[in-house]
Amino acid sequence: MRREENLSFITSKRPTTCLGLIPKNRIYTDEQMRGALIFSDIDSRRQITVSGMGEFSLPPDRIKLIVIITSTKSHANEAKTSVTRRLKYVEQTLRNFGVKESDKSVVQSTIRRDTMYEVRAELTAIFIDIQRYQNCHNQLVEKLDTPVVRVLEPVFFHSTLRLENIKRQASVQAVRNAKHIAEDIARTVGLHVAKAVHIVEENYQENEGTLVVTGQPTSFQNLIDAKTITVHVTLNITFELKGKERQRKKDNS
Repeated sequence: MRREENLSFITSKRPTTCLGLIPKNRIYTDEQMRGALIFSDIDSRRQITVSGMGEFSLPPDRIKLIVIITSTKSHANEAKTSVTRRLKYVEQTLRNFGVKESDKSVVQSTIRRDTMYEVRAELTAIFIDIQRYQNCHNQLVEKLDTPVVRVLEPVFFHSTLRLENIKRQASVQAVRNAKHIAEDIARTVGLHVAKAVHIVEENYQENEGTLVVTGQPTSFQNLIDAKTITVHVTLNITFELKGKERQRKKDNS
């Protein structure tokens, strides 16, 4: 059953005429609440279904460094030699800054333009430390000549584990919020919230930040904010409701 976000449902395994609709932000007397929950059938399985919302955000934990080396010569071998020499320097610099071979990739291509040969190499390296990335970036910019070598702006992104963590934390928060709502309602009528028996994801949203364009070179912080992911989760959760006396007997046994 799809519900409005500002409503909680109290249900029972009784005919639908016995269902009660309880708006969250309204105060009810004990008698009114009991009328929605307590039935003549003592063995009726009482339940409450509530909506819980969770939100969690994290900045990216990976930085991609991209270096493009291009050389155009009348002879293909000369262009390749020029690119290879600079590529070796870049790779050695990356090793000096602790970049693993598994976090690095190189793509090379050769294009003929009339009587000229253009050799291009694109190197990509992944960093997990911003300071180390900045030091490596600065050294490459200072030591290598342009326009033969271009060091592009950093690309920030989330690792798979980071994304899973954001989703998990948002869902956990939604469950906690739903349980708090259920406990508040159950306490009003002298009942106890037991285990969750049904969970449905009602809504899921994953949003990135916005890159602020100022006309000036983009700052690191703006790039990080633009790639920060926020996850919003809404869950519909059904909990069992039990009388406090029955719960105490169960605990004692």
